[in-house]
Amino acid sequence: MRTVRLQLADKLMLLLLLENGKLLGYGFPDLMVGGAYLADLVLRERVAAAGAGEPVKAGRLVVRSKAPTEDALLDAALQRLLDKPGRTPNAAVQLVSKGARLDVLRRLAADGIVSESRRKALGMFPVSSWPTVDGRPAANLKRELQRVVDGSARPDPEQAVLVSLLLTGGVLHKALPTNDRKSQKARAKQLAQGDWAPAETRKTLQDIASGVSTAVAGAIGVYSS
Repeated sequence: MRTVRLQLADKLMLLLLLENGKLLGYGFPDLMVGGAYLADLVLRERVAAAGAGEPVKAGRLVVRSKAPTEDALLDAALQRLLDKPGRTPNAAVQLVSKGARLDVLRRLAADGIVSESRRKALGMFPVSSWPTVDGRPAANLKRELQRVVDGSARPDPEQAVLVSLLLTGGVLHKALPTNDRKSQKARAKQLAQGDWAPAETRKTLQDIASGVSTAVAGAIGVYSS
């Protein structure tokens, strides 16, 4: 079987997927995947937060390199940021998140990790689920991430970002089941303050996670109004 190299957004999606193909995330996984796109672009040094004296306000996201990432989904997100530069992290999350969930799920299906199952809800409305075909990537990912969260392994930047996004989306305890949700949450917050990346990079990634939280809260407000 060929080896599949999972990108950060792929890994997040596997953490959000249940074996029966349903998704965690309270109906807003697109925004969480959008956050993963931005975080990946930051880690690849394509995107950064503007500093003082730049043409856009400090803290807004700017493209530092137009070089292709060799990932079609990331390159598309990068192009959106180039087309509409200087967005706040919150606005940037919304900008790159459109269609993100389906794009990543279809890539995982093409890689043979999940499959698409279609049905009609109430006999009328088309609904898709994405049941697991090959459970090994998700199992390995969850096992490694659990060791990071319980403190038995040092996180790499991607693992720290995944924990942050799951925590921000309110699903960390569901993606990594625990009997002590309070302690898990506290450890996850401590991870964000670690030295797994330069301080400036960590700050930008934390701002992106906050942008995801703000975008989700705004979406919930729209649907509940």
